[in-house]
Amino acid sequence: MSAWRKRAIACLPELRKEFEDPSTSIYGVFMELLPATVNAHKNNDATQLRRCYEFAAWCFTQKSKDLWNAAAVSFYEHLGDRAETLQGMHLWVSRDIYLEIRGLLKQRLDDVVMKELDKRYGVRG
Repeated sequence: MSAWRKRAIACLPELRKEFEDPSTSIYGVFMELLPATVNAHKNNDATQLRRCYEFAAWCFTQKSKDLWNAAAVSFYEHLGDRAETLQGMHLWVSRDIYLEIRGLLKQRLDDVVMKELDKRYGVRG
């Protein structure tokens, strides 16, 4: 079993069967991870938030384009779509990752929201 599948199962063990299925891609995993992250924010579940964000960060820092691209376009760029994740992402997404995904967020968010995010990350727009 691939390292990303093992990590995905550790992150969301209730989806073990789906994640073990060879037809489930890394993009499919992130389609499950994003709503789980939103719910963890709603429930203030720091343990689950840590698991979700650590999995995304691990994928984002891998050499495999499938992994880092899936993390970028199926997870990070959508953090601005929901108030729960937008308000809390600066607590969970490192500044280094933010700087790399900033362009994706900028395509989806208005200038006012981007200025607020930049402020939280200490970035001059």
